[in-house]
Amino acid sequence: MIDEAEAALDSATPGFAPSELHPVIWTAAAAHWTTHQYRVAVREASEALTVHWKTRLGRNDVDDTVFWQQTLSAGEPEIGRPKLAWPGDPTDKTNRSMRGGLEPLAKALNSLATGLNLTVRNVTTHTRDELSEQEGMERLAAYSYFARLLDKCEVSRRDE
Repeated sequence: MIDEAEAALDSATPGFAPSELHPVIWTAAAAHWTTHQYRVAVREASEALTVHWKTRLGRNDVDDTVFWQQTLSAGEPEIGRPKLAWPGDPTDKTNRSMRGGLEPLAKALNSLATGLNLTVRNVTTHTRDELSEQEGMERLAAYSYFARLLDKCEVSRRDE
């Protein structure tokens, strides 16, 4: 690590601190990352994000991919199936614009969640092929960005 830090000082390349990733992502990945188990770090981070949101929304009744598809789909929530929605006062011009983009945003988040779950989480779970540090970091960064978007959303529930 000292060699890497000294090399970074000599380089014009900006530094990157994995510890600055979203807290749910880095907390789950850190122990494995520091022992160079990048595939496991990515798998644990993906699992942690899903568990975090399933727990927060009380949705342990469904598989992960289906959870993301239901939680981020367009339309109103159903009883027992809360959804995440972009926040804001609907009379505010900026929020109207964001809400006007809500359906495409929800579809994009849904696609991102489904895509990450299928191409990253499932692959790291079902194979033993190790990732390079760069491959692992790119995958963690995708999850971190996704987690930050989700943090900005509001939980929408339908009363029974």
